[in-house]
Amino acid sequence: MTLANKILDFKVVFVSGLETLTEQIATKIFKYPQNLGMPLTPEYDAKQQSMVDYLSQLPIHQTNFPPPAAPATLSQVFFGNFPDMSRIDRTFYEHKSDGFYNFYVPNYKNIFFLPDWLSQWLQVNLNISVDTTPLEIIQQSVFLGLIGFFFLVEFRMKLYWFLTINPYTRPWIYLISLTDWIQDFMTGLSPVMLGVDLTAPIILGLTGKLADSLNHLVFTMPFLPSEGQPGKMMIDNEVQDVILFRYLPSLWYTHSIPNSLREFWYTDRIDILNFMKKNYAHLEIEFLPDRILKDLSQHQQITQPLAENLHHLPELSSNLICQFSAESGSMFDTFVNKFIT
Repeated sequence: MTLANKILDFKVVFVSGLETLTEQIATKIFKYPQNLGMPLTPEYDAKQQSMVDYLSQLPIHQTNFPPPAAPATLSQVFFGNFPDMSRIDRTFYEHKSDGFYNFYVPNYKNIFFLPDWLSQWLQVNLNISVDTTPLEIIQQSVFLGLIGFFFLVEFRMKLYWFLTINPYTRPWIYLISLTDWIQDFMTGLSPVMLGVDLTAPIILGLTGKLADSLNHLVFTMPFLPSEGQPGKMMIDNEVQDVILFRYLPSLWYTHSIPNSLREFWYTDRIDILNFMKKNYAHLEIEFLPDRILKDLSQHQQITQPLAENLHHLPELSSNLICQFSAESGSMFDTFVNKFIT
């Protein structure tokens, strides 16, 4: 028997012994073959399965990145136009029972919101309530910044195809310096395939994904994102899936309503103020502006001493009557004495 045959026999014996050991462990410890192992898909209950089915039939918010050029004027034809975001718009509506600050947004698979804790912090500390214009300006600015960075990385990658251009000379060196930091960071992490460094394509993909995700971000002020309720509405003669935000925002109950909003109700929209008082007066929420509450507290301090002495009025009146009787008697005696004399 040759050495090769002996090695082959040893392999067969080793594999057979390992197979027997594995089968014994599976049978005695894990009760094989009754226990077939981990299921391929988790077992959902009826509620979870209905949610999975609901999400699977939702549409996708379609966007393009980079945004397509859409010049509207002659100057934009030659110099280009600013990229426009494809944001998901909020539609506000008023209802006699829901209130005045209800809105809905179309429901998509790729829609997402801020975390509850971040949304609450922005509303409480930065006084951002119904008007989300500051956040939308930041969103648009970050979007434009990422697009600009995207084109810089793309230009850097294309620049190396021109062998007659030295990218490390002026003015090219200034453009290269703007992207060197991310290039140095990703060089050791990105793979090299067939001698080609994939750092630039990976950076382009990550930048594009991050910028495009801003199109699917929706701000839910004055509500928290968790207060949204899936529903259906008739929009453009078509039933569409939406996320509804209605009734009283929870932050207006746990925290005070912004004073600027209460001032607006008191001066310009008394109907909103009356609605809030009528429907949510039992929650002991302050709906009047701070200046009115301050005036009411000052008048209350003035009238409080009189109110506190109301229960002493009977005693005070009895003392006055007794004192008047005593004084009147002495005055009558004095008058009689003078008349006689």
